[in-house]
Amino acid sequence: MDAEVFRAWIVSAAGVIEANRDHLTQLDAAIGDADHGINLARGFTAVLVALDAPGAKTATPGAILTVTGNTLISKVGGASGPLYGTAFRRAGKALGDAADVDLPALAAALDAALAGVQQLGAAREGDKTMVDALAPATRAFSKAIASPASRPTPMRNSNRSTPYRNSERCSCHSITDSPRPTLST
Repeated sequence: MDAEVFRAWIVSAAGVIEANRDHLTQLDAAIGDADHGINLARGFTAVLVALDAPGAKTATPGAILTVTGNTLISKVGGASGPLYGTAFRRAGKALGDAADVDLPALAAALDAALAGVQQLGAAREGDKTMVDALAPATRAFSKAIASPASRPTPMRNSNRSTPYRNSERCSCHSITDSPRPTLST
């Protein structure tokens, strides 16, 4: 996976966050100050600008994640900016200057991101924080890549014989296609 793949992931994430901005804000209203979706959308909009800025250091996957993290820290308010920003920065640092990233390197980057969030937030699994989602996800990813038999095959467009590349997207996998959870009172 090269820098273009990581850029496409960030662009896709920014789109999903923007599409779900109001929903994220509504969820936050039930337990917080009703600004999570607005802040994340603002932050990821700034990330897209930063990635496209002349002279931006985005030649490697690690650099893209580091720019993303630095931007989120500076543009997203509350605890979210530092937490998400630290996760991206730690992942970027773990990837270093490698031009291509394999699955074990990505697993190590995800572990570094989790460790950064845990250190900054002094959180552990069971504390009802984002760590309760990140920790099992990183473990599942590492487990999935540990066995060659369990590795996913590249997504393929049924109309062609080559795997999806860079910013191409499989329309069958979208967070926005899923039903939204509702809060019960």
